[in-house]
Amino acid sequence: MSHAPSASIAREFRAISLVGFGHFLSHFYMFGLVPLFVAISTEFEVTNLQLGAILTAYNVATGVLQTPMGMLVDKLGAKRVLVSGLFITSAAFALSGFTTSYWELLALFFIAGAGNSVFHPADYVILTASVEESRQGRAYSMHSFGGSLGTAAGPAVMVMLMTQTDWRTALIIAGSVGVLLSLIFVFSGNTLREDAFAKQKTKAGTPLRSMFNRGVILLFLFYVLTSSANIGLTAFAPVYLPALYDITVETAAYILSILLFSNAIGTLFGGWLADKTPRHDLVLICSFSIYATLLIIVGTAFVPVFLVIGAFTLGGFVRGIVNPSRDMMVRALAPAGALGTVFAFVSTGFNVGQGIAPLAYGALLDGDLTNEVLYLSAGFMVASIFLLLFSRHRTV
Repeated sequence: MSHAPSASIAREFRAISLVGFGHFLSHFYMFGLVPLFVAISTEFEVTNLQLGAILTAYNVATGVLQTPMGMLVDKLGAKRVLVSGLFITSAAFALSGFTTSYWELLALFFIAGAGNSVFHPADYVILTASVEESRQGRAYSMHSFGGSLGTAAGPAVMVMLMTQTDWRTALIIAGSVGVLLSLIFVFSGNTLREDAFAKQKTKAGTPLRSMFNRGVILLFLFYVLTSSANIGLTAFAPVYLPALYDITVETAAYILSILLFSNAIGTLFGGWLADKTPRHDLVLICSFSIYATLLIIVGTAFVPVFLVIGAFTLGGFVRGIVNPSRDMMVRALAPAGALGTVFAFVSTGFNVGQGIAPLAYGALLDGDLTNEVLYLSAGFMVASIFLLLFSRHRTV
């Protein structure tokens, strides 16, 4: 009898590890291509605009297909959809190493983005079914942590592979890892469970329109606002930090790395916190209040650089705390049989925010309104706080 709980926890750990590594590769593939751009540009003789179109194709395919893939997860089951998506993304990444033209590369990364659309809906359904409810906050945090590590590791690992071989071989090696992982998923036995899916199928079907209720729409808008806040801080850090604090671009990149790393650590703590409190809305409100205040202070450009580093360290940490509580709120709102679709729909808010907000940040920088970049980011966070305050007594 004493072995049963430990066996269950061991199985949960395997499930979290497999799903987390898949999420790691999802982020790895998207950000790992960027260091190869110079070599690709030289070989195919393409412009920076054309290179950017590769990432656009990847993200457009993911954003457009994410909600339909969520519906497919709820209809067919998460495991087979996840395996298929991982295989398609990884195979397309590997096949990119054999391309003979820019247009072949563009098409393959559109296909890779289509495969990438399965991760959020399928991952959350599997984790919800595979992990005891009292530990799901920590499971969600490990999922986010895996993605954060993939973002950080992608450029570094691909540069190392390209240095040792060439850009084509780097793509083939990295893609082959994902193909291998998809085969491991196939033969994972009962590690990746879909108990919730099986139970939901016995219930009355939920009309699609009922899933996009007031609470789900508000969480979608919350994702839009928070991703809008985040993209300005990360994408433009090498521009606004040197302008405000007279530091080098290299130092700005170092400060950004601290922000991203502390964000990943904060996610792990946030998982523990999400399992300990039912008031996930308060976690989000408190965390974003602290972060917005720190950004406004940094935006004044009146503080020493070492305090900027401290502010970004603390800010990244409290921002990471938000992720598991946010995911728990989505899970609580999802109707029976629609968990995958709801996670997919609200996650599309990331694509919306990251697609639109950079235009506003770029316009501010072009107008020499550098301080206002941080104020705008803080403004998006404050708006997300008001959104939660408006909805907390109705949807949470």
